[in-house]
Amino acid sequence: MSTSRPAIKPRKIPGQARSRATVEAIIQAATYILTRAGWRGLTTNAIAERAGVNIGSLYQFFPNKEAVIAELQRRHAAATRTDLFKALEVLPQQGSLREALTMIVEMIVAEHCVAPALHKAIHEELPSAVRQLDEDQEHLQQRFSEVLRPFMLNVPNPDLSIYLMGIAAHAIIHTVTADRPNLLEQPEFVVEVVAMLENYLYRQVPTS
Repeated sequence: MSTSRPAIKPRKIPGQARSRATVEAIIQAATYILTRAGWRGLTTNAIAERAGVNIGSLYQFFPNKEAVIAELQRRHAAATRTDLFKALEVLPQQGSLREALTMIVEMIVAEHCVAPALHKAIHEELPSAVRQLDEDQEHLQQRFSEVLRPFMLNVPNPDLSIYLMGIAAHAIIHTVTADRPNLLEQPEFVVEVVAMLENYLYRQVPTS
């Protein structure tokens, strides 16, 4: 017997200031519990208690804890995406691939430094069925390609390389955030990540 996927959309969008404050309290409470108790410790009752609202108020906006976390992830992705697009507007002014990559990596690292426990929880604690995909990821990758392509050298398939570069960079930063978050604040971490990406996107012609 197949099981249906839980609803992951809010029941309604808050309109009044009081409703918005309630939803904000619920999201903040879910963030607190998720980063300290993990997915298994996250329940609607625990969220409501932490938020200081009754369970009925929570269900008025969210049908279950999956919907709460979906909203948390949506907000997190939107904030990250906004910062990335702002950085991409400045990148064409950078004079070299290294400078452009340094700005990108520094921005991603800074984003993870804000709440490393939340990043770890989203990428390690949540069941894969609950995780939300960033709908603007394709657009973001296209912008990365437009900005970085002029700096690239001897790359047969620039779009594929930039796609793989994004996967590698995020995997490294997510893993460090989870295992050794103190590295995020060390300047040499950014230098090493940039060196790896630069050598991938700017390839010297092999000498015979």
